[in-house]
Amino acid sequence: MRSSDLARLAGVSVRTLRHYHQIGLLPEPERSANGYRDYAASDLVRVLRVRRLADLGVPLARIDPSADLEDELTRLDEQYAEQIEELQVRRDMISALREHGTRVDTPAYAQRYLDALGRRQDLSPRSVETERDASVLLELLLDRKTLAELGALDDSAIAELADVTAALLGLGDDASDELIDAVADGLAAVFDRLQHTSDTPRLSREAADSLDDHVSRQLTAVQLAVVRRSTGRR
Repeated sequence: MRSSDLARLAGVSVRTLRHYHQIGLLPEPERSANGYRDYAASDLVRVLRVRRLADLGVPLARIDPSADLEDELTRLDEQYAEQIEELQVRRDMISALREHGTRVDTPAYAQRYLDALGRRQDLSPRSVETERDASVLLELLLDRKTLAELGALDDSAIAELADVTAALLGLGDDASDELIDAVADGLAAVFDRLQHTSDTPRLSREAADSLDDHVSRQLTAVQLAVVRRSTGRR
């Protein structure tokens, strides 16, 4: 059969057949008296095998139709399993956004915390947006396991975190030393609780610097001093 017939039966283009010749996947047959390549049924079987493996995701450079590709198929299976898991996480996030009517830019792990802040009368919308921005940054800096643990905090922990956040953001430059001490102690207690209820790892220096830069731009000098004091930084 001619190359056009082989290509049609195999569901590929003649150009693809030429590429297979060039990379050694398909031996070039002898030409007939009229100058056309004369392909046999065995060539069609070979092209069909190559196409099937390529459709499964095996790179052409790793395809050998006559070899055992069990290791390659195992690698692909593991790769696709990871992709499915990642896609399922995205679907779960979309489902949560739709169910709660939450803004698209709200990370799933921080949803209940930000909702709690939004219900407070002592916080301005701008303050809530500042916390939303911080949660977006943390989603980038923390690993998936840590984000899941933070998202699974119980209601009392969420309420405590919202209370101390409101107290911190409510501190003015004229706040008394007693009030500053109380807020700092409350914030330190929340940080300590989070460390004991979650396997949250320490941020890398680069991640910590990125978060610190964001916080320092949003908080007043008094508020920033309280945060650094609560986390053991001076």
